[in-house]
Amino acid sequence: MLLWIIQKLPKVEKEVKDVDTPRLQFRQSMFAALQTWTSLRQPTGVVANRLQRQRTSILPAAWLECSTPARRAYVASKQPLITDSALCPLNKQRSLLELNALSLALDFSRSAVVYTSDHATVTPNLTLSATLQTAFESARRAAQHGTEHSSEPRELIQHNEASFQQARSSAIHIAASTTTVPRTQAFANTAETATPTSLDQHAQELQALEAELIQLRERCAANEVAWHEVQLASEEQRNLNRQIEARSAVKADDLKDLEQDVAIRHQTLDMLTDASTNIAKLQDMCAKSSTHLMKLAEEWETHRLPLVRELEAHAANQVHRIERAHALESETAYFRAEAKALGDTLIQKQEQRQILERKYDAMAKGIHRSMYTARIMDIIKQVHKQKADIQKIVADIRTVHKQINASSEKLKRSEAIAEERLFRAAKDDKLRPDRRQLYIECYRLFTTIRELFDQLIVCVAETGKRENQCRGLEMWISQLTHHVNLANLERIHHDMALVKHENQALMQEIQAIALATP
Repeated sequence: MLLWIIQKLPKVEKEVKDVDTPRLQFRQSMFAALQTWTSLRQPTGVVANRLQRQRTSILPAAWLECSTPARRAYVASKQPLITDSALCPLNKQRSLLELNALSLALDFSRSAVVYTSDHATVTPNLTLSATLQTAFESARRAAQHGTEHSSEPRELIQHNEASFQQARSSAIHIAASTTTVPRTQAFANTAETATPTSLDQHAQELQALEAELIQLRERCAANEVAWHEVQLASEEQRNLNRQIEARSAVKADDLKDLEQDVAIRHQTLDMLTDASTNIAKLQDMCAKSSTHLMKLAEEWETHRLPLVRELEAHAANQVHRIERAHALESETAYFRAEAKALGDTLIQKQEQRQILERKYDAMAKGIHRSMYTARIMDIIKQVHKQKADIQKIVADIRTVHKQINASSEKLKRSEAIAEERLFRAAKDDKLRPDRRQLYIECYRLFTTIRELFDQLIVCVAETGKRENQCRGLEMWISQLTHHVNLANLERIHHDMALVKHENQALMQEIQAIALATP
């Protein structure tokens, strides 16, 4: 039913051209071959007579040299196509046997000697009459083979027989009017008793043969060009066949889809006859399907929950291990920086020790007591001077503290009085609203200023503490620089060894964790 509907659909012009393109190309190639065959210059004389006796093909040689054996066999079995009006418009009034007779009588190209039809069973040494008779028998067998599978009348064969007899008589008349070439032995026998006139005749015949040989070579070159053109046409034909096969495959797929769609529509139409029953069945099927889907969902939940928990636990473990690895990396970086700083300090201490050793070696060994006492007295003088400076600084600090306390008390009293007055003015209902609003804004700004001053005092105090800490650290550093001895150096070396050992242990632990992580 679907095929019938598709056949009834109107075809697009492109599809019609695609379907008829191989057939038209084949007909055009056959028509071009026949035109080339009819337009070729025909040889005359002795060469033509000899080539007549060697002709055994029933097809035009210009087409034979451009076709494959399979194509020649196919065309020989389907020879009625040669007389088609679309294929041979110039010779459409001629029958098949007339064309065969003309090809045997007038075609003398190189391919006439090389190519032979698959239906011809004679040898090249037969006479023209026997060749024509063989061609007639081959054509009649091909025509009988074609009439077994077609509806052509048998009067066509009888008409072709009459046409063949006429063409045969004309061809025999042409052959009788031509001269034959004597054989090699005859040339040898007549050469012994030849006269000068016969020698001139032989020389003229040789020149004519050479001229005809040149013409044959030219025709061979033209035939080779035509053969190449036919090869290109056959390659194009094969490409077109591949395209047609691909299109047919696409059409077959589309046809399968359409068949499935039509089957679904047929089932739908069959179900429409008893709509209520079929709707109830479909509803029952939908209910069963939904119940089955619910069961599958519940079963999937029972399988999914353990997997989800396992994935969450694995993800949490992975996050914990990553955090631990980051912590170990930060600790390792800290220890490396500390070890580097200690190493730099050790290098500086060693350089300072070397400098002190050189100074000690450069100092004089014999020192008198007067020098010691002079140095001690200088130290005592410096101590007394430092004490005087300290007492002066302490007195200044006390004076500053007294001034600060007095200023702070005065500031507190002034602040309390100003706050009280601003509060009373802002609370007074006798004032105008705009003036009262100004007092309120002043009170707010006063409160903000007090808070900012408190923050400033805290910042100043913190700054003083930090400065004291900095001075304490500087004093500690200076003391350490002046009190370095061998015991401290040995302790530093020991600490450096411990730090290196701990770093190696941490690196091994980090590598083990990295290998354990997937």
